Amino acid sequence: MEANNTLIPRQELKTYFETGKYPTESQFGRFIDNYLHLNELNFGLDVKASADWTSKYYHFYRAANIEKSGRGHINLEAEYGSEPQPIDNYIHAFSRNVSYKFLKVKLSNELDIDKYKPKIIIKRYKQKKKIKDVVKDGGFYKEQLLDAIFWGRMSEYPVTSKEMILDINPIHYFRPGSEVNEFYPSGTLTRPGSFRHTVHHRKPFSLIQMFLEIEINGTKYTSYPVNIKIILGRDFNDLVNYIID
Repeated sequence: MEANNTLIPRQELKTYFETGKYPTESQFGRFIDNYLHLNELNFGLDVKASADWTSKYYHFYRAANIEKSGRGHINLEAEYGSEPQPIDNYIHAFSRNVSYKFLKVKLSNELDIDKYKPKIIIKRYKQKKKIKDVVKDGGFYKEQLLDAIFWGRMSEYPVTSKEMILDINPIHYFRPGSEVNEFYPSGTLTRPGSFRHTVHHRKPFSLIQMFLEIEINGTKYTSYPVNIKIILGRDFNDLVNYIID
């Protein structure tokens, strides 16, 4: 008797349904057993703010002329207390220490990492914008990996273990304003009605979503999103934190 966990080659499965043939109950059973239902995996992520944290020093620059600079701002990590260096076409806004927590990410079930090649995917919220007569709706978008790296972020992380500590460098989800310690979500426009502060604590925040992506027979599937609000600290001593749901 054939073992229940024996996989049947695709070419053999196809022969069950050739013209003029009538698949048997057993053959239908083999066909179904060769495919995994996503509900059986129940895959996803459990994300929490870690107890571990770090502190980094940054020089923050705003573009003096964005047409010449090519980007609106630069958040430059530097040695603590160092003097900001001039950068062509940019104005130094301010320098400060940024302390933040890491994220503790855990797979929600015993997923076979070698088999399903899971990745953690990050999508960033972008406002509705009109660029060169083209309107792009607001929503969560995954950045191209090289674009994300250019801005000091990551849009995907390979899963290497059941539990991971991620350093998402949260300050790179913000841009400096014109005043000292003034920040806005990166990529947003400064205009009436733009989201900027949390309601209760009046702290700047930025929105991201985190997914688990797996691969089955060459097809990629993503889990339900974990919504994360990155809350920027009010001052040097206030840790960057997260509201997660």
